[in-house]
Amino acid sequence: MAAYDAWSEYYDLLQRGLPGDAEFYVGQAVRAGGRTLEVGCGTGRIAIPMAMSGVDVTGLDDSKTMLDRCRARKRAAGSMPGRLKLVKADMKSFDLGCEYDFIAMPYRTFMHLLDPWEQRQCLETIWRHLKPGGLFIFTTWAARPSAIAPFLGPQSGAMRLVSREEGGEGDGGLLHYCASSYDEWTQLLREDHVIQELDTRGGIVRTVTLPMVRAWATPRELELLVALCGFEVEDAFGDFDCGPFTRASTEIIWVLRRP
Repeated sequence: MAAYDAWSEYYDLLQRGLPGDAEFYVGQAVRAGGRTLEVGCGTGRIAIPMAMSGVDVTGLDDSKTMLDRCRARKRAAGSMPGRLKLVKADMKSFDLGCEYDFIAMPYRTFMHLLDPWEQRQCLETIWRHLKPGGLFIFTTWAARPSAIAPFLGPQSGAMRLVSREEGGEGDGGLLHYCASSYDEWTQLLREDHVIQELDTRGGIVRTVTLPMVRAWATPRELELLVALCGFEVEDAFGDFDCGPFTRASTEIIWVLRRP
């Protein structure tokens, strides 16, 4: 079972992306023209708008249930000027037999590569699927010691309420809790997301625990890694308005080109 198979039922309710990221990636795909590949397309939050904007896009994910939801959303969207092809494959080692003008990896998907060897394997696979001169853009968390430090003390593993959402089978909405812990040595962030579905009186009718493990890498580590894999860094943005990456940035958007 893929890590996100268990998430598919709740994913669109709880994981809405980063503000402005969908518009950014769709715009980049339209400007690039030609064929686009989205690595980690999930339920199609970005791949479907790409196709609706006239882009021919392949969406790749290793979760069958997430891809099933993407197909359902695609059917609901109706006819689109661009084509959307969905592929179930591991992002570390896929072989699609073609090259792309633009490859996107939005919404911190890169963080699901849990060690430097997985990261390098994925980047080398993407490099092989990119046309010479083609563009690869991915977003990841700009990890800073000051942001990590609070989770290494008494707050480590503490459950906190993240949000209250509409939806769920009980018609009373649902509560989303999360407990996080950080491992400095392996640079792993481990999370347990607890979903409580409520009835109309506020009683709990169902509880689901969804685990998530991600790895962080510093900008310096990533700069070396992408160079080792043959990419040229064209830019590094700190937001989806293409502002510069600074020490205050919480995300880093890498704009890479295959020479």
